[in-house]
Amino acid sequence: MPSEKRICAACVSDEYLKAEIEKSPTVDQACDYCETVCPTIDLGSLADRCDSVIDNFYEVSSLTDAVIIYGRDPDGEDLEGVLDQLVGSPQGVIDDLVELLTEIWFDYSSHEHHYGEEPWFVEKTKLSEPLSVAWSKMEHSLRHEARYINPTAASMLENVFGMLLNDRTREGKTVVLELGTDCQIDTLYRARVFQTLEAMETALSHPERHIGPPPSGVGAAGRMNAKGVSVFYGATEKEIAISEVRPPVGCHVVVGVFKLIRKLRLLDLHQLGSITLKPTSSPFDPMTAKEASRRDFLETLTQKMVMPVMPELVEQGYLITQAIADFLSTHPGLELDGILFPSTQNTMTSQDTSGCNVVLFNKASVVLNAEAHSDGGTSVYLWEYDEDHSMRRLMPEIWTKESQKDEEDCNALMWIGDRDPIKPALELDRNAIVIYEVEGVDYQTCCHQVKQHIVSTKKSTKL
Repeated sequence: MPSEKRICAACVSDEYLKAEIEKSPTVDQACDYCETVCPTIDLGSLADRCDSVIDNFYEVSSLTDAVIIYGRDPDGEDLEGVLDQLVGSPQGVIDDLVELLTEIWFDYSSHEHHYGEEPWFVEKTKLSEPLSVAWSKMEHSLRHEARYINPTAASMLENVFGMLLNDRTREGKTVVLELGTDCQIDTLYRARVFQTLEAMETALSHPERHIGPPPSGVGAAGRMNAKGVSVFYGATEKEIAISEVRPPVGCHVVVGVFKLIRKLRLLDLHQLGSITLKPTSSPFDPMTAKEASRRDFLETLTQKMVMPVMPELVEQGYLITQAIADFLSTHPGLELDGILFPSTQNTMTSQDTSGCNVVLFNKASVVLNAEAHSDGGTSVYLWEYDEDHSMRRLMPEIWTKESQKDEEDCNALMWIGDRDPIKPALELDRNAIVIYEVEGVDYQTCCHQVKQHIVSTKKSTKL
């Protein structure tokens, strides 16, 4: 019987499988394929392992309507070809494995073959289902059980994100990007909408405070922060910063240019959505199926994290992204300062790090001089008049007295409540502030024509 034959590590090519066979306690029997006396396992055990791998990583392609009804050739490889890719064994081993798997897949009660009589297979494109089910349970727990201290959510988030420092993309890139001096990205843009000139004038009198993030305790909830948690929302391009604040026609948008004055580590969602398995991963290793499930799940999750959320659904739609941001910002092993993610408002920009939204967590969102006292040292002039003062045009100017040395020293570290001091990460360039008057808004749309209205006395069967 083929199931009783012995096979050694030298007769398979998969490195994980070789190591497993070398661990076999049976060391005094000869391999039936190369006759070497060494550690061996029975071929029935290898067939069971192959059955598990095919179930996890492949789907049958020879039972589709295109093949059965229309007689088209199936995609992928036949069973012999799949086994050759998996174990890379001599032809005699492959023939015996085909015989054993055919027997395993045959149901004697119904006389049917699990994958058909001559099965062909293609690799599965997605393996995220088990993780998706667990994630759905976590979402339900966050919404209906506990928002803040939630062991279910903590465990799930650790499983998904805890190992991201080891993740690599197909191009070998890491998913954590360093920003700051001497880095590819050293400048961020932040926009604020003003519907009155008086409010804009007040903001320009202390732009570090009013164009930068709001102080802790007063900020509204956002995609990546709960209400009252101060974070810096910005972008790597001015156009993205403007589009993200959704300015109405007739308002003014002030865009500040913020230099990064210390190195920051950000999770790049674009890269996280394209991670791949390690080159050494083996389909015979039980961990590989879990890693593949996580990989495919992250691709879907990163797309969901940046999907537009309608205003009336913000509280519900941002719950999960806020929980993710809270987890990442406080994880002691990851040491992340923020997240880079594609813009959903500006579809004309590229979807890589050259055109992205940025959120800096609270610990990395402090702007130099934002806490300095406004003592009248700054004057703002919005208008330039002609000689007889009959005409004016918007020509903003900011006049600032020279800073005192002790005030600069006070801003070297910022104290937030009773917490440890936070070193500023951003510095506003007062010479690069730009004001935009919004004269119109362009929309990119996709049209779906409604079919002619038909009055019918029959009950519709369409859902």
